[in-house]
Amino acid sequence: MMMTSEELFSKLLALLPSETIVLSKKKFHTFECGPDRNILLVTDGLLMTVRSAEDGRYIGTALCQPNTIVGFSGFYNVRKEVTLYAIERTTVKVIPTQLMNRLLQMDSELCYAMLIWLSQRHFSLLDDLEASALLPLEDRIAFFENKIKSLERPKPTDISNVCLSIALGVHPVSVSRVHKKPKKDHPK
Repeated sequence: MMMTSEELFSKLLALLPSETIVLSKKKFHTFECGPDRNILLVTDGLLMTVRSAEDGRYIGTALCQPNTIVGFSGFYNVRKEVTLYAIERTTVKVIPTQLMNRLLQMDSELCYAMLIWLSQRHFSLLDDLEASALLPLEDRIAFFENKIKSLERPKPTDISNVCLSIALGVHPVSVSRVHKKPKKDHPK
C-alpha cells in the first residue's frame, strides 16, 4: 500500500532531527538550501515560494501548505537561495539535507514515497502553470483564488492584493483595478 503524504512527512519528522521556525505573516523569508544546508518541511500555515523577476518584482512559483517540502535542490546537489512569502503565520521544520538524503538511501519504502510525492508535486505545478499562464489577469486572479479555496486545510481569511500581485507577477494596482471592475456576466 502506498504511503500518504501525511504518513511520509510524519515518518520523516519522527526519524530526523529538526529545528522549528515560525515565519511571520505577510513577510518575506530567505533560506539557503542545498546538499550541505537544510530542507524545510511545512507543518502549519501557508506560504508561497517566490523568485525575483528581472525588474525586481517577486513572482510566486508555488503554494506550500502543511506536508510540503521546500528547498529540495539539495537532493540533486545544488545550493539555492529560496525566498518564501508567508501568506499566513507558518511553521516549518528545518531538517539537515545530508541526514534526509542518508535516510532516503537506507529506506526504500520512504524513498519510494518521496519519489511519488515529488512527482505529484511537480506535475501539479505544471498543471497549474498550463491552466493559468495565458489567461487574462481577471481569470488568473480567479484561478489563484480558487486554488487557495481548494487547499485541504483551513482557508486564509484574507488574501491581499499584494499577495495576489506576488502570486501573479503583476503590480498590486493592476490587481486592485480588476477587483474594482464590475464582474462579467457569463452566459449560462
